[in-house]
Amino acid sequence: MKKIVLTIFLGLIFVISVFMACGNGQTAFRIFNQSLDNKAVSDEGAERTQKEEPYTIVMGYVGDVQTDEETIESAINAILEPELNARIDLKAYSWGSYQQEIQLTLSGEEKLDIVPIVIMNAASYVSNNQLVDLTDLIEQYGTNIKKAIEPEFLTCPKIGDFTYGVTTLREQITWEGVIMRADLLEEAGYIITDNFCNEITNLEQLGEAYEKIYAAHPDMIMLASAAGNTPLFRWEVFDNLADGFGVLMNYGQSTRVVNLYETKEFKDFAKRLYEWNQAGYLSPDAATNIITITNQIKAGAAFSYFTPIKAGAAEQDELNTGYDLAIAPLFGSPFITSYSVNFFTWGIAKNSEHPENAFQVLDYIYGSSEIMNLLNWGLEDIHYKVIDRENKVISYAEGSEASKPGYMMNLGWEFPNQELAYVWEGETSAKWDKQREYIALAARSKALGFSFDTSKVSNELNALYHVKNMYYDAIGTGTLDPADAIEEFNQALYDAGLQKVIDEKQIQLDAWLAGQ
Repeated sequence: MKKIVLTIFLGLIFVISVFMACGNGQTAFRIFNQSLDNKAVSDEGAERTQKEEPYTIVMGYVGDVQTDEETIESAINAILEPELNARIDLKAYSWGSYQQEIQLTLSGEEKLDIVPIVIMNAASYVSNNQLVDLTDLIEQYGTNIKKAIEPEFLTCPKIGDFTYGVTTLREQITWEGVIMRADLLEEAGYIITDNFCNEITNLEQLGEAYEKIYAAHPDMIMLASAAGNTPLFRWEVFDNLADGFGVLMNYGQSTRVVNLYETKEFKDFAKRLYEWNQAGYLSPDAATNIITITNQIKAGAAFSYFTPIKAGAAEQDELNTGYDLAIAPLFGSPFITSYSVNFFTWGIAKNSEHPENAFQVLDYIYGSSEIMNLLNWGLEDIHYKVIDRENKVISYAEGSEASKPGYMMNLGWEFPNQELAYVWEGETSAKWDKQREYIALAARSKALGFSFDTSKVSNELNALYHVKNMYYDAIGTGTLDPADAIEEFNQALYDAGLQKVIDEKQIQLDAWLAGQ
């Protein structure tokens, strides 16, 4: 071996001397040095490959499996492997059953690293020790995350001192309204301006619209609903303090924790839903339907649905449904609560083999426009084409269409940082400026940043969730007569320990407020 090394070295000296004799000494030394550098890099890469193969990060999402998903994964991996020595494997959890599916995954041995967390599931994930505390990971690896998310929102997704998730760049506000098919509104004589119907601003006026349109289309559902996404789920005029078992009324401006389901506001809304159900405006299976509300519109079966209002909300859902849509706020002005900030966050599973690697991938996505476009829209010139690069506007690629796009998530609000991604034709990236304007102007709950430590009432909360599951969707679709159902519901809640939860929440909130 020594002889071989000596021979190679003498050979290189000979080559250098020849170049120097020809007046190319600097070039020769540069070639020699570069060859050594390349060899060092090559050796380092080979050593890394021998020691550690790229770790595959399983990233869950709530949505439908896409035809070309493997192609998108390959494109993302081409970015992640050289940068982080990691690969990604996308895993879909359907909207109709994601709660059960994710819980089973976290409870079992099936691999999942990056966890999509809808807020009502966060407490159970934490109490069951199924998530990693992200506090230190954010500090150590959250470079892009800390740049993208304002500090007050970054500290919101907590239970006690446990940081369970990182919020996505989306509306961050609580402001609910209704989205309606524009063609049917115009047929009924309503005027639409910039995707807004300004003639409808409250439930009374919406009911009048339902009456007119239902008379002309008696076979159509006026208000779409699905299990876990009923109209009641989209009625928010309070800070629900994470779980809704003890809330702050008046858009979070009150600091007295009360039982929402005994308030006049709740009873009035439930009564209206019952009246609409009796009038035929909701489907008979409104409380149990597993077809998403946007798919009900897409199928031509429904006229409207309740939804969060944000910049570009109607335009986004036009892509999902294939219809021109109009939006109308129904419940006052926008406000911000810990719930609205934390509604959808990303966490790391406790059983992840390499939580640091998983978090580094998550942080990378928060700063990568390329990966955000791949996740949301697919491949340029295959699934979409750029029609205005300056304003980041795209449309369907040649040969791709709404019915069979091959890949089309359109879940920007769910993925980490949609402000880095393209927007669809009919919008411009200026909508993010509008959204930030909404956020800046929104009233902030007096409990923004408060986190409820559930450890003293975990048994009661489990019992309360069970009771809520028995009544909530049925009351929230007008399936049950609220005259009887609400009283029965409240009695069951108190029997399950609601008062203990309210009292504990008030004690913690008072202590938190005193320290502000």
